[in-house]
Amino acid sequence: MNNKPINILIVDDSDLTRSSLTKLFSDYQCNIITSIDGLDGIQKSLTTKPDIILLDILMPNLDGIKMLQVIKIIDELKKIPVIVISGNSNKTNLFACLEAGADKVITKPIDEDTLIKSIEEFTKRKLSHKTKSNELIVDNTIDELKKIYIKAFPQKEIQINKAIAERDKYAVGNIFHELKGVSASMGFPEVTEISRMIELALNSEKIDWNYIKNQTDEIISLIERKTFSFDGD
Repeated sequence: MNNKPINILIVDDSDLTRSSLTKLFSDYQCNIITSIDGLDGIQKSLTTKPDIILLDILMPNLDGIKMLQVIKIIDELKKIPVIVISGNSNKTNLFACLEAGADKVITKPIDEDTLIKSIEEFTKRKLSHKTKSNELIVDNTIDELKKIYIKAFPQKEIQINKAIAERDKYAVGNIFHELKGVSASMGFPEVTEISRMIELALNSEKIDWNYIKNQTDEIISLIERKTFSFDGD
């Protein structure tokens, strides 16, 4: 297997997901390019010619499905393998991704071993660790990812409270859909479960916004306790 560093393009509108994946790959011999939406992703693909693309589906401007459809008809890009990373595990979503041209769909929470093996499989290249012991790499990566998650949360809290105040069902749903997947990957199962319950509440015929606000406050309290725990280390 070729050991040349792999160029990986991450296309995701979530700064938290981009930061988390970038940190995850920082312990490997690879080059990371990031993009915030499908339109920017196509432009970055054309200018950087990545070896593989990691793609989110729900994004503004141009979503992941449309980006897939576009790059699969551009001669310069159509052979680049694409792995979709999605928080939506239903069969309709998986089929839509594969039909649009995805080589594989990985659902959140992301299993690092599965992701790394998939990248190696599709690029036929080896993702080599930088010179550290594997156990130290894993421990440090998990701790750093949690710190990134906690550091980014205050901005997410502002977005959540604004969306709830405006009774913006779509915005609230997108935020908690993202939190549900990312929190599981970061090792915050309580946040994942509350986010799942909020998603269910948003699907009710009559939305109980007081319930959603109370559940949001519970998540904020959980994150604050985690912040105190890390600050005390």
